[in-house]
Amino acid sequence: MNKMIYLCAAAALTLASCSNDETVEVAQQKGISFRAVTGLNTRASEVTTANLSEILVTAFWDANNNKYDGFTNGEVLYKKDGNGDFNSAIPVYWPGKDQENEKLSFTAFSNNWTGNKTITDKNTISVGSVEINADVDQQADMVYVTGVTGTKTANETSGVALTLKHALSQIQISAKSDNTVYTYQVKGIRISNVDGEANFDVVADKWSNNNANDQVYNVTYDNAITLSGTAQTIMKAEGNNLMLLPQAGVDGSGTTTAWDVAADQTNINKGTYISVLLRITKGADNVFPAEGTETYGWAAVPASFTWEKGNKYVYTLDFTNGAGRVDPVTPGPDVKPQPDGKDPDKGDKILGDPIKFTVTVTPWNPNGNGINM
Repeated sequence: MNKMIYLCAAAALTLASCSNDETVEVAQQKGISFRAVTGLNTRASEVTTANLSEILVTAFWDANNNKYDGFTNGEVLYKKDGNGDFNSAIPVYWPGKDQENEKLSFTAFSNNWTGNKTITDKNTISVGSVEINADVDQQADMVYVTGVTGTKTANETSGVALTLKHALSQIQISAKSDNTVYTYQVKGIRISNVDGEANFDVVADKWSNNNANDQVYNVTYDNAITLSGTAQTIMKAEGNNLMLLPQAGVDGSGTTTAWDVAADQTNINKGTYISVLLRITKGADNVFPAEGTETYGWAAVPASFTWEKGNKYVYTLDFTNGAGRVDPVTPGPDVKPQPDGKDPDKGDKILGDPIKFTVTVTPWNPNGNGINM
């Protein structure tokens, strides 16, 4: 009796293993299945083998590029069941005995992509106008794989392993301060003037036509984080990082243009920068903002970004010797420059030297960066 097509799906850098006892006969009316674990989080957290729950799959005849039976009307949705297997509502099976060595080519996406997919054949697959949600809590780690082949003979029992790749860049902002005079309390971060929409060629594995390049992404929260000499994340929650478009350009060598403080103090040209929503005190006295109770303002540091897909970038801001400059565009309502108040104006230095920072890049690929304020 013919057996079903069985595949294993894995996110990030690991694979779920396939076992023979998960093969189901046609008589049981179960179709293509995938191995993974629990629900896909639509928040800005990375997709792993432990939280992937839905996959959209298309299959083609590898020899002639035509869509395989069962996939001719588009993508097929697979949902994870209680046993950890992914199943479609309508089963799709391997080719018959006379074609058991004919290769099928599979393409799969997580079920959270924005934009418009074009799936013509196995060599023409793209997603146009992929847009990043302005609400960071709703940003999603979009994963995919294409060109994975399998045959009835080789994969009916053992399954076809799919290793899904991350299409976006993950961004985390951390901070520290060894300063014993000033106390820094943080309630948010902001990344300004990056690309918010682009097209993705799945087969070529490249982003292009990046636009909407003045997007601002804010993360704010109610409970302040007090900085210490140990670097710590200043995102809303641990792991609640931004999922943003790569900023490296088509050939991977591009970079954004940082805010030019000297020539463009109020950032008319929309250079890129990082801001932190903070309160600086010296003992019982306010430093920034200068007046009010529990007031906060945005302190900024220019930064150019080169982000590649599949990498995690950790920017560590060091406030030990300085607090950067007043945000050049939106410093916040609590910041009151002269003559009406006592704070520095947009783009002006807040105190001390510029913020220093380091960048750490990690393949999630993780990556890290340090920035002195």
